[in-house]
Amino acid sequence: MAVSPLKSTYGRTGSNSAYHPYRSGSSEFYAGGRNDQRRLNTRNLDKDIADMMTANRHKMMLGDSRYIFRSSAAISGAVRQKANYVYGGSWRMQSLSADTDFALAVEEDFKRLDMMFDIRGGNFGFRKSIWRGSKLLDVDGDFFVILTEQPETGFPKLQFLESHRVGDWGDCREGFVTDDPAYNGRRIQTGVIVDDYMAPVAYRVKDDSRVKGFQDIPANSVVHFADMEWFSQSRGEPSIAAGILSWYDLAETMDAQKVKTKINSMLTLVESNESGTRDIGRNALGIGGGTSAPATSYMSGGTIRVIKSGGSLLAHTANDPPAAFLNFMTLVETQAFYSMGWRREMLSSSLTGAGVRGFADDINKSIAARREVLENGFKRCAQYIIGKRAKMGAYSLPKDWWKVSFTKPAEFTVDAGNMRKADIEDLRAGLTTATNIVERRGEDYNDVVIQRNKEVAFHKKTAEEYGNAPHEISILTKPGDAPPTEAAVESDEEVEHKKAVLQFETLKAKFDSYGVGVRAGSITPQADDETSFREEAGLPSASPEVKKAWLDDGGYRRPITLQSGAEAQSNILETNTQEDE
Repeated sequence: MAVSPLKSTYGRTGSNSAYHPYRSGSSEFYAGGRNDQRRLNTRNLDKDIADMMTANRHKMMLGDSRYIFRSSAAISGAVRQKANYVYGGSWRMQSLSADTDFALAVEEDFKRLDMMFDIRGGNFGFRKSIWRGSKLLDVDGDFFVILTEQPETGFPKLQFLESHRVGDWGDCREGFVTDDPAYNGRRIQTGVIVDDYMAPVAYRVKDDSRVKGFQDIPANSVVHFADMEWFSQSRGEPSIAAGILSWYDLAETMDAQKVKTKINSMLTLVESNESGTRDIGRNALGIGGGTSAPATSYMSGGTIRVIKSGGSLLAHTANDPPAAFLNFMTLVETQAFYSMGWRREMLSSSLTGAGVRGFADDINKSIAARREVLENGFKRCAQYIIGKRAKMGAYSLPKDWWKVSFTKPAEFTVDAGNMRKADIEDLRAGLTTATNIVERRGEDYNDVVIQRNKEVAFHKKTAEEYGNAPHEISILTKPGDAPPTEAAVESDEEVEHKKAVLQFETLKAKFDSYGVGVRAGSITPQADDETSFREEAGLPSASPEVKKAWLDDGGYRRPITLQSGAEAQSNILETNTQEDE
């Protein structure tokens, strides 16, 4: 019998009462266990993530991530760049049902109604929601989709909610629901109402149309998109958050460097004089040196600067920003980008050789991980839409109607030319398939084959209309290439003649081989051999006399080996004499 699963802390008295903060072990066994001031704020991290990430903390984290995203050009560009690669203009819904008619109907339905599934319509297409979803996972940590419908027609609708719309609204400050009879006593973790095993049963969503200001929506009507890193999580965490301190440090350091750069840019000349101070007397004469008048005299085509004897006037220069500062910024940015599953080399890279391949591999793995999170949720959305459309009579559901997938975005590569050459070599060697290659380019193999056939048919039709040869418009040539020649069109008679010639040559080769084997003593001729050869050569069947000759010979004939005619005749006569006796 299987062991019963463990229940999470349930009720108002939790396991925290068993916590003994003053128990200590041996610091000799674990040197890192010595008391240290830096550990004062880390002693309470041995709890479920959902318990530590309270609604207030989640709100702070969300605010920090959104601020960094809007204020940092680098992080904003990186998040958008990542979303571009994850979306890649792909994500066309594919039905994997064995019923081809149903699969085609569903796919066409999604293409035609793509802009109608989102409850806001217009600018919020179903496929482009992938791009927005990827961005929200980096900035907000998670987002939600309510599965709803149009009241009048039952048409399926999707309502996308950002992270701040789900939270601990109402009377749940102590972490338990007390204001909804359906879920009273249940734990609520930053808007997620869970059962005894921390599985979501409902989501508390802000709803200004209700008196309470919120409503609890059952979990089976909500799709929660989040990339969970801990088994005890209930809400997603922004990928930006892991490097939030680095992003703030970068912002402060950059602001200070900007002030320094501005000051240096305003300093054009540096004057040296005997006193080292401003000359008020010279300023009174209007020749500079004071606080109100410029220390210059103007003339046509230039200016004259008057200075004391022994003074100097030098141009102000500053090596700004210094190389050390730039290297420091690069190091911090690299760490911060890496914490969000991206690489700073996507902004600018000096990598070569194996480093480039490793960098591209990291990016593709990050894209694949993000795509997996989004695909799981959007599959459920697609299945909901298919079920609702079937109820509307758009199509009938086969047994495997729920099998759906999406086309993949193109694979990231830094050298597309070499990658395609490698793909061709792998395909020829049988190490990959054409389907795999096409999918890595963000396309569907079936669509490519169908389109190629359409183009061939179009070329033939157009060439016939204008009196041209199909190859003249279907083959692309480069300057210097030999012009293609049209293959001669053979008539049916010519084709049949070539077939007959080929069959004859094949039969002749078989006869020759057979004769060589007989003469070498490797094959003993028998009656069945003659019957087979006559049928294959199209000759009439053996006559009665021929059959009698085979019977007289016992149904077989000894091979005629490579010997002189006299020796062969002597052997035959000797054999016949022995048989008569």
